[in-house]
Amino acid sequence: MESQTPVRLHAARTERTRIRRFFAGLLVVVAVLDIFEAMFAHHPLRDRALEGLVPTGVSLGGRTATVVAGLALLLLARGIARGKRVAWQLTVLVLAASALVHLLKNLDFEEAVLALWVLLGLWWLRAHFQASSDPAALRRGLVTIGAAIALALVYVFAGSWLLVHSFGGFELAQPPPGARLTYRARWFLDSIPIVAGALLLIGLLQLLRPVAGASAWTEDRERSRSAVRRWGHNPVAWLSLQDGIHRFWADSQAYVAYRVSRRVAVALGDPVAPPRRVSAVAAAFHEFCDRHDWVSSFYEVERPEVYRRLGYRLVPIGSDAVVLLATFTLAGRQSAHLRRALHRSEREGVTFSFLPGPQAWDLEAEQLRNVSASWLRRGKGPEMSFSVGTLETLQEPEVTVGLAHGQDGRLLAFVSWLPIPGRDGWCLDLMRRRPDATWGVMEALITKSLEEAKRRGLAEASLGLAPLALEGLAGSRRLGALRLLYGRLDRFRGSRSLRAFKAKFSPRWEPRYLAVPDAALLPEVLAALLGVHLPRPLRLLTGFRTPRRAGPAERRVPAA
Repeated sequence: MESQTPVRLHAARTERTRIRRFFAGLLVVVAVLDIFEAMFAHHPLRDRALEGLVPTGVSLGGRTATVVAGLALLLLARGIARGKRVAWQLTVLVLAASALVHLLKNLDFEEAVLALWVLLGLWWLRAHFQASSDPAALRRGLVTIGAAIALALVYVFAGSWLLVHSFGGFELAQPPPGARLTYRARWFLDSIPIVAGALLLIGLLQLLRPVAGASAWTEDRERSRSAVRRWGHNPVAWLSLQDGIHRFWADSQAYVAYRVSRRVAVALGDPVAPPRRVSAVAAAFHEFCDRHDWVSSFYEVERPEVYRRLGYRLVPIGSDAVVLLATFTLAGRQSAHLRRALHRSEREGVTFSFLPGPQAWDLEAEQLRNVSASWLRRGKGPEMSFSVGTLETLQEPEVTVGLAHGQDGRLLAFVSWLPIPGRDGWCLDLMRRRPDATWGVMEALITKSLEEAKRRGLAEASLGLAPLALEGLAGSRRLGALRLLYGRLDRFRGSRSLRAFKAKFSPRWEPRYLAVPDAALLPEVLAALLGVHLPRPLRLLTGFRTPRRAGPAERRVPAA
């Protein structure tokens, strides 16, 4: 039964997207017709008939209201295309008012019927417009709209009072015969709709902002840790325990770790869930994102068939280098480089040790910081996070740190290994050395790490992602964007050199993918992917909103 769920999900998502875009386009057409009709259309017979029913001023006011309604529909069309509930509510109100003002304008029954027909369609299909707006932005929007109305009134009355003196004390609304408005008075009258419109526009944009991610700080980390220990199969699963990463809980045992940049939710790896429920949890996460007006995406996934069935587009991003410890050996020609690196380190008195993260931090905190700082200063850019760890991850008891010390006791290099419970293995995370460290010390330290993992009875060790080599593919805009992205994330500033480095350990290459709901969204997802990896101050500069605290209803959303 579960195999049919992804198909239904994809069909429902496609239908929902088409309905939203159809009504957004329809609103644009209606808005253009409203504005054009109010400004240029003239119906003498209807005008004469209307004169006997309402005053001329009401009819002219109807024309103005029609233009305002048309402009409002143009602004709301984008929110309708994104399925915003607030946009739907405002659009229904505007269409209902528009039908009335069309009749007051010049008995325009055709336009009134069109507005009511669109309103009926939106009401009938209202279930497709349930995307939430950010509550904080919603409050700010309502306050802004209220303040806009108040400021516009203050602007009108204060400006009118000041301009009265330019006319010798008579009222601006009723100047004496022969009086002419000064250029300041004319400018003031012309500026009133501009100022009021600008203030209302700011408020409307606040109303339609996407929801910011719920803070992971309110989540039960022990529950997350328990789920990872039981179901964490993707090598990056342990990184979902980092601070600042949000978690969507499908039930008490399964979750998706993610960050939000602008309106894109980037999931870290596959869902942490029982194998049979990965597809259902991924589908529930997509629905959760859709309700919050987010674009869902999954980064570094290892089960492409799950996302294909859900209708996602898969972009190959590289391969994970996985060393099978049972067959790892230093014998043979292929391991000659590793043997030379080990012999060189031993001749220069380098010693290797392996400690739990907290113990290594207590003993070597200052040296670890110094080595990391010198590594980052060598053009590596700021310290990334999300799919890579930071020095803070060394505080985890389950993390193992490998240390390489010189004869003088100075720390030359270090690596950190994250547990992969579902594979009975380790995953290489941090890998840093001093610029003047012994030649080959990093290769020697990783080799010693693999031997230590084998001694502990582990099955495999992941050396992490080796991104695709994209240097020769500059002709494609999408691949060019990928190349730019991995130029920022690459530890070694080059996909080929990184792959060559990891190939020294004779790994098995497992493909990894980026899953996006639509190929057209790839540039937006790539920009978000860079944003979620940046340190928090840089994330704020690039559009990553500060997480808000989650309400109880958001901490667990039942899977569909």
